[in-house]
Amino acid sequence: MHINCHKCQKAFQIKENDLAFYDHVSPVFAGRKYSIPPPINCPHCRQCHRLAFRNQTALFPRTAFPGGEKIFSMYPPSAPFPVMRNEDWFSDRWNALDYGREYSFEKSFMEQLYELHKVVPRYTAINNIRTENCEYCNNASDDKNCYLTFSMSNAEDCLYSESVWGSKDCVESTLTIESELCYDCTNCTRSFRLQSSFNSENCSDSLFLLNCRNCRDCFGCVNLRNKKYCIWNEQKSKEEYELFLRSFDGSSFQTREKYRKEFEDMTHQHPRPHTIMHQVEDCTGNCVLESRNVKNSNFIQHGENLDNCFNLYDKTNDCRDYTFFGRSAELIYDCCTCGNNISRLIFCYTCRNQSSDLFYCISCDGCKNCFGCVGLWKREYCILNKQYTKDEYEKMATRIIEHMRTTKEWGEFFPVRFNPMPYNRSIAYRYYPISEEEAKLKGYSWYEEDIKDFPDAIKASQLPDGLPETDAPITVKSALSGRPFRITTQEIERYRELNVPLPRESYEERMNKRAQKLGSPQLYERTCAKTGKAILTPYPPDSPYIIWDRKEYEDTFQ
Repeated sequence: MHINCHKCQKAFQIKENDLAFYDHVSPVFAGRKYSIPPPINCPHCRQCHRLAFRNQTALFPRTAFPGGEKIFSMYPPSAPFPVMRNEDWFSDRWNALDYGREYSFEKSFMEQLYELHKVVPRYTAINNIRTENCEYCNNASDDKNCYLTFSMSNAEDCLYSESVWGSKDCVESTLTIESELCYDCTNCTRSFRLQSSFNSENCSDSLFLLNCRNCRDCFGCVNLRNKKYCIWNEQKSKEEYELFLRSFDGSSFQTREKYRKEFEDMTHQHPRPHTIMHQVEDCTGNCVLESRNVKNSNFIQHGENLDNCFNLYDKTNDCRDYTFFGRSAELIYDCCTCGNNISRLIFCYTCRNQSSDLFYCISCDGCKNCFGCVGLWKREYCILNKQYTKDEYEKMATRIIEHMRTTKEWGEFFPVRFNPMPYNRSIAYRYYPISEEEAKLKGYSWYEEDIKDFPDAIKASQLPDGLPETDAPITVKSALSGRPFRITTQEIERYRELNVPLPRESYEERMNKRAQKLGSPQLYERTCAKTGKAILTPYPPDSPYIIWDRKEYEDTFQ
């Protein structure tokens, strides 16, 4: 079946297995199945829409409800609903059922849900799942002693990192898994004391590595396997390597920049695989690890039978159009920021923690069998936050779906007006930047930060080349944007331990730069530079890299 996308007008295909999936996850109420129709927008437009709902790295200053305390939240002050501190939201001091209301068949479903959406309080940030001392973090679970980290799980003592899972003492790292004492690493796995490296695995005590495996004590190397004491891909003796390393001033910003540029130039001379995949079977997309039958998806770990999914990890199975975050999730369709032991969530946003059989729900935790609810905790058989019996719930749900069919609302994710995220602070802006004018024409909001004047802020160029004499905090104006940011005492202490220089840009700017190394979710048609075979790759045709078909690459560099 071929359909023209309602947004971009491009034709896209709906396959037989797509239809089978929609049928499989379609709800059954009162013994009758209510089929989910095929989507009206193409996979790319659907994914972009969900990404715009995702706050990946931003924390906004605002006041808490009801006491007015100053807090940092994942929701900006422009969000229409009140925000409570996590400890208040997860307490018995309030009840989301108090906001419940009767369903009216005189109004559209989305109109009624939006009115509820505007008044029900939300929690400050998603950092309450077994976390300890992680106040300035978001989308965190099972973490301890982390600061300004995002989309993290089972991490400890990490700073300024994103999508780091099962790691300890890592700083300035992205998609770094089961690693320790790493700095400035992107997509590195099971590594130790690794710095400024990309897409490397089981490496230790090394700097500036790309696509290396099982290497230690190496510097500036590409595509090496099982090597030791190598510099710029040349074998050295232990004595030669140690002599070179003693001449390297790791705490000097200028020295690091010099070697970084030399390393970048070197990487342009070596092939890289057209996509990043490890231990996969029958998968397409990018950054797919230890997965099977994953199609058109990005940043997946331990997934199976997924299609058009983005950033899911830890046992996510049988899902489609699912954006963030997984962790034992199955039969999820067209959802964003949902996870942690969930099943059969359809058209949901920020629902988590043993939730199941939810439809068009927002920010519900530990809930089952709910339809069009907001901010519920451990509830069942509710519609618009009103409690029903099981029989009443099923009868009302059937009537609502019939009503939604007549208003053409059944079968699509929430419209733009539900999105609390300013487009320029959502993860969509990272991959698909647009102007403020264009964003507002599409219905998105825009965040203009009130940048205060910090008299003590210095220019990045005024920072010492090496580490400062003391650990006193420093306020710096970003070399990239001029935006002021603070380098804390804790941060300086960690940089001193790692022997690395102070940062010159804000934490979000640094995270965005690392994320760009992973490529775009969009795939481009290219040909393998070695064989001429047609490939789909996240590296655009004008990129400076030599791209080989992944199989050809792996056969060559075993």
